Amino acid sequence: MMDLRVAMWADIESILDRISDQHRAEYEKIGFPSEGFNLRLLHFMMAGDTHCIWFDGKPQCFMSVAPVGDVVTTWVGVTKECFDKGIGPLRLGRRHMADAVRRRGKITSYVASEHPKVAQWMKLLGARQIDATVFEFACP
Repeated sequence: MMDLRVAMWADIESILDRISDQHRAEYEKIGFPSEGFNLRLLHFMMAGDTHCIWFDGKPQCFMSVAPVGDVVTTWVGVTKECFDKGIGPLRLGRRHMADAVRRRGKITSYVASEHPKVAQWMKLLGARQIDATVFEFACP
């Protein structure tokens, strides 16, 4: 069974321990793994709301939405197992992001990943590509 739960820090640590190669490469650009990286992520989570997609008895993806200045933005982390699971996590993530847009309005996502499929994944989550690194979740 797959479900969405409010995230606890232990869930995030579990995901970071098993983070996908794609996200590891992106996060290394901003200091992963380090205490400073963890503190930035924790502060971001505390400024907004964070949920995890769970299946196989573990958290597999976190999606955090929080304001940064005047912009509402995201921080997402995904395990390899989540990418391998197929469309199920994407559907749940898409519903979650649509709900976040209804609650908060437009959400901007800045992606530092150089993975060739990042645009495809973001579009499957419901985002519109603005440029090479910026995506937007908004009401249709």
